Amino acid sequence: MKVAAVQMTSTSDHLTNMKVAEKLIVDASSKHVRLVVLPEMFACIGVADQTELAQQFFTKENLIATIGSWAKSNNMYIIAGSVPFSSSDANRVYAACFVFSPNGDILTQYNKMHLFDVSVGDEKGVYRESATFVAGDAPVVVDIDSKPLGLSICYDLRFPELYQNYQKSNCLIMTVPSAFTYQTGQKHWETLLRARAIETQSFIIAANQSGTHDDGRKTWGHSMIVSPSGDILSEVKTEGAGMAVADLNFEEQALLKSAMPLNNHKRL
Repeated sequence: MKVAAVQMTSTSDHLTNMKVAEKLIVDASSKHVRLVVLPEMFACIGVADQTELAQQFFTKENLIATIGSWAKSNNMYIIAGSVPFSSSDANRVYAACFVFSPNGDILTQYNKMHLFDVSVGDEKGVYRESATFVAGDAPVVVDIDSKPLGLSICYDLRFPELYQNYQKSNCLIMTVPSAFTYQTGQKHWETLLRARAIETQSFIIAANQSGTHDDGRKTWGHSMIVSPSGDILSEVKTEGAGMAVADLNFEEQALLKSAMPLNNHKRL
């Protein structure tokens, strides 16, 4: 299966971002990619009032009409990073990751479970996602061409129990659409991604934001695809928009899991 991790420098203008994302999707299609992962907040980053956007633009109907049409016209699965999606809280939204089938349908929705309420000492200073977002409460697995895939978003990467849960569900692939800050990404991005791949024996597809955004934050980029043995199969090494593309070899993965059956050896 050929897959792609798309990298973007998204702005607060959702219409422009959507055009950029569509162009990258078409580019991936020309490379015969079957599964594309877009980054976290690919459609809008640095917008103060996400509830209005969620109500006016990021409805399921509009998402199917746009991203669903991209998936259908390019005959691919699209994991749509995250978009603001209405919740029962009138003042906050979900950071929702929708998965689209090659038929253009929504297969599932994962709501980001771990919210980034931290101070990292960067250009923006303090992040408090819980002021804008409602945390999700459950892991989500989806089948991509009969291959189980576990969904996560950005800060989730620091909580290995989520990925252990996906390992128990026999996921072969895990996705990490992100907007990892430059400061934390420089220190931890690659290390965490390779660790999650090695300890779960899964392919990790990590699509990150890159560059300086309208709200002052700077993101790390280095979108990458990691093998179950921890090897980097493909990486975007330049700042800005780009794409990491790789073929996932499930036969090699099966041999690795047979030689070192971690699931059978768990004690806790």
